[in-house]
Amino acid sequence: MPYSAISVANKFLELAKRDNKSLTNMQLQKLVYIAHGWSLAIVGEPLVRDEVQAWQWGPVIPSLYKALSKYGSGVVSDAIPTRDTPVPADSKDSALIERVWVSYGKMTGPQLSAITHTNGTPWNKIRKETGGKPYETIPDHLIAEHYRQLLNERNRRTATTIR
Repeated sequence: MPYSAISVANKFLELAKRDNKSLTNMQLQKLVYIAHGWSLAIVGEPLVRDEVQAWQWGPVIPSLYKALSKYGSGVVSDAIPTRDTPVPADSKDSALIERVWVSYGKMTGPQLSAITHTNGTPWNKIRKETGGKPYETIPDHLIAEHYRQLLNERNRRTATTIR
C-alpha cells in the first residue's frame, strides 16, 4: 500500500533517532524520494502516493516540503504530525526503508542531492524536456526505469566480482 511521504519521512526520523543521528529537511526529501525509487524498482510498487516534482534544486515531494517548511534548511527535530497510516515496523516496506537508510543514511543533504541531479536521472530528464520549467511532475514510470537501471548495474558489478 502506498504511504504518505510524511509517514515514510517519519520512519526515517525513527531510524535516525535510533542511531543517534539527525536529519535535515533536504536529507528527508531525498531519502523519501530514493526509497520510493527503490520500491518501484525492487517491489514494482510505489512506496509513496504523493506526487514528485522537478523543482530547481531537485526532486521534491510538495506535500512533504510543506510539512517541513518550518524547519527551513535546518534539522527536523520532531516527528511530523500526521493522521496517515504509519509504515508498520514488520512490513516489507519498513525493511526496504531500513536498507535505504543503511545505504544512504550517512550522506549529507548535498551529497544526496548530487545523486538525484546527475545526468540521466529522472529530475535531469524532466528539466531538460521542459527547458527547466519548475514544478513539473516526475512520473513514476521514469523513476522506476532509472532505479531498475541502477539495480541492473549493481547486479552486474556483483556478478563480475563473484567470478
